[in-house]
Amino acid sequence: MTLTRHDDLALRYVLNVPSGKPDDAAMPLVIVMHGRGADANDLAGLAPMIDGGYRFVFPNAPKKFEPMPGYSFGYSWFDGWPPEGDSVVQSREKLLALIDELVARYPTPAGKLGIAGFSQGAMMSIDVGFRTKQKVAGVVVMSGGIYEADMPDLRTHRDLPVLLTHGTQDDMVPVIYARRTRHILEEHGVITEYHEFPMGHHVTPESMAVVREFLRRTLKDEG
Repeated sequence: MTLTRHDDLALRYVLNVPSGKPDDAAMPLVIVMHGRGADANDLAGLAPMIDGGYRFVFPNAPKKFEPMPGYSFGYSWFDGWPPEGDSVVQSREKLLALIDELVARYPTPAGKLGIAGFSQGAMMSIDVGFRTKQKVAGVVVMSGGIYEADMPDLRTHRDLPVLLTHGTQDDMVPVIYARRTRHILEEHGVITEYHEFPMGHHVTPESMAVVREFLRRTLKDEG
């Protein structure tokens, strides 16, 4: 496994390639966004658990997370809850730029791009997964949901598979948010796979097994 840090694109990121293949090797790309108060390193260790021969990129959110004036830890994708629109737009623009830069930097077979996220990053995964001009194979939403105040055009991407995983004991992002997201996606004709687990605001080996299988199916070789 090789893990490196980069700060020369739209956002800083950690690159994790469990197979150890070089940067010029063509392989599926999976981009995973962390949650509020974390950073690019937070989820990088999950890559081996869900790997199927992919290149993983873990972007660092652009804003320092400040729960109170003069005190900060980690980073966030947006401010407040409900999210403040301008902060979502700013992160959206940086993520869309980063996705284009990553596809240009690393050889990624057409349609072999996965977008995933946890908590705040889960909301951003839907937000940019349905907006990027790149061909996305699937979107993974872990312990999060959709930003209803400014939704992407879901109907024109109804063939884009979405996986929703959430904990029934989540006291940070209540499971009702995931259930509503599922309803909205299905209402717009989006192919949605939904799983609830008896867990809190985190991931488990069981939830990661579901993510691994979803990526395997959506990023599988055509031939």
